[in-house]
Amino acid sequence: MKIKLLAVLAMSASLSLAPLAGFAHHGSAAYDMTKLVTSKATVTNLLWANPHTMLNFDIKDEKGGVTHWALEMFNPLWMTRAGWTKNTLKPGDEIEVTFHPAKNGTGNGYVRLPECKIIFQGQSINMDEAGAPASPAPK
Repeated sequence: MKIKLLAVLAMSASLSLAPLAGFAHHGSAAYDMTKLVTSKATVTNLLWANPHTMLNFDIKDEKGGVTHWALEMFNPLWMTRAGWTKNTLKPGDEIEVTFHPAKNGTGNGYVRLPECKIIFQGQSINMDEAGAPASPAPK
């Protein structure tokens, strides 16, 4: 009987904590929101998936060294409303990107409007779901 009661209490406690994990996901605490990085970059991948689209790109420094970056963007529904598709940027595309870097110095970044942007083929690509779509011209 004691084992049954203990099992029920343990299961109740773990179930009451499960919804808290959902709140932990949507934070920007890992990113330095006081700094912006702006650089020319080469797209390596656009991951079109929930909960966030991820833009992967490489930035070369003055000495030719390459840093791989993963930029956390908005969810696919938001991006679609802003005019994006999974093919808006493709591997090899040259862009200029402005984003907030991770505090720990890893190659991770975060997009927050209005200060972050992506410029492709001389045009700023819209990331505001309420704004008019501004997809780049086809190649």
